[in-house]
Amino acid sequence: MDLYQWFDYQLRSTLDGFNWAVNQLPKERWYTLPPARLGEWSAAQHVLHLLDYEERLALPSMYQWLGVPPVIPEEDENETQKSQLPVEELLSRFEKVRELEIGLLPKFDQTAWNSVMKTTFWGEVSLYWLVCKTYQHTAEHTHNVLSLTLFWDSSGKRSSH
Repeated sequence: MDLYQWFDYQLRSTLDGFNWAVNQLPKERWYTLPPARLGEWSAAQHVLHLLDYEERLALPSMYQWLGVPPVIPEEDENETQKSQLPVEELLSRFEKVRELEIGLLPKFDQTAWNSVMKTTFWGEVSLYWLVCKTYQHTAEHTHNVLSLTLFWDSSGKRSSH
């Protein structure tokens, strides 16, 4: 299996897994801070973060290997507005960005996968590293969100201290 096929499968799978994990948590908890031992972020914050990461960092960086000049990531002027969007809409936007990333994969040859380029966020990395990081980042947040579902009720209440 070549890198294109492997990453195509993994990026699709982790997209599905993340969406599934979010939907395992009762909707009334999506915007609620979890018990402290489960982290500092609500499920909605995990979704917003993953969307922001892929919109502003991962996807623009992938375009660099296709000759698109690097873009210095800036905070989204509408970040506050975006954070007010329903989780369902954030997940839909995340899916669209991920599909754009997956659509780029067949455009990269073996030379591109191994070539190192200076990105605006991570410094000098290979395309392989960048897509691995995207995969890892999604798995990390899937873990965090699924932990909210599995351990919320057994973790006690959030401390106000």
